[in-house]
Amino acid sequence: MFRLCLLFFLLTACRADEPSQPFINGVVIKVKDGDSLVIRDDQNQERQLRLAFIDAPEYSQPFGSEARRNLDRWVSQKHVQAQVVDTDRYQRRVVVLQLGNTDINGEQIKAGFAWHYQHFAKGKQSSADFERYQSLEQQARQGRLGLWQEARPVPPWDYRRANRGN
Repeated sequence: MFRLCLLFFLLTACRADEPSQPFINGVVIKVKDGDSLVIRDDQNQERQLRLAFIDAPEYSQPFGSEARRNLDRWVSQKHVQAQVVDTDRYQRRVVVLQLGNTDINGEQIKAGFAWHYQHFAKGKQSSADFERYQSLEQQARQGRLGLWQEARPVPPWDYRRANRGN
């Protein structure tokens, strides 16, 4: 019995770094860029959030400020629900953001202001949502929306790698 209790304790302790709340409700008080924001939750706590499964242009990249403005138009000062899927290295909750029935992460892709971040989506995003995000990106590309107006837009992960240490 002691071993069983010890095993349970150890397994529980190993999960301590996982998000403790599957959902966070609150009002968006600041949009930082095209894929991160701050909300004031229902307990009056400020929370830094990163949108899951997408990567928007950095602010200094072409369409970075437009991506931020688009997200701001959708959610600024609005009550949202964030489904927590992870915590990143900056201790931000990584979330799928909902405004009513609208998937805001998908809307950023649909408008051409974010890539579907396949590298992080694989294995974490449902196959139906993975396919939907892929389709939204393909439609934005074909419609030359947002960042897809550029001949060869640089993905943010390549931009960050090229500009490390600068």
